[in-house]
Amino acid sequence: MGAQAVKKYFTPKWEEFSSHGELEDVLEASLASAIRASTLQMKVLGEFRTRMQEQRKLVAQASKADKEHQQAMEGLKAALESARTAYEQMEADLKESDSNLLNMTKQLDNANAAQKVAAEALEAANKEKRRLLEEAKSREEEISGLRKELANSEKGKKEAEDGKKEVEARLGQC
Repeated sequence: MGAQAVKKYFTPKWEEFSSHGELEDVLEASLASAIRASTLQMKVLGEFRTRMQEQRKLVAQASKADKEHQQAMEGLKAALESARTAYEQMEADLKESDSNLLNMTKQLDNANAAQKVAAEALEAANKEKRRLLEEAKSREEEISGLRKELANSEKGKKEAEDGKKEVEARLGQC
């Protein structure tokens, strides 16, 4: 920058005043060029400082964003680990539920088989009960018939005894 300023301001003026040979004018031109160069340097320095401040702000913002990003990543990692642990627990629970379901299914199958055996035994017991009831009814009828016969035979025996007594009484009179 400085070389361009000298070239732009100082060299053309120097050539112009050197031809006239006026030293005061040369000094004045030289001083004016130096002032312009110094002003230009001040502007450039001010702009440099402004840009440096902006760059520092951007670096601070980038650093803050990086820290926030790191915190967010740590939060995501923790959430991911928590989700993985929950998934593993759910998977273990599912396996346990499957095992329990299998055991319950076996128990249900066993209960169904036992119920089938009990139903068959009940059916056989009911058949036996009907057979025994029929047999009891038949024997009751037979007993009733035998009672009638017994009653008739006792009546006949009494009549026979009465007849015997009468015959004995008649024989005793004779």
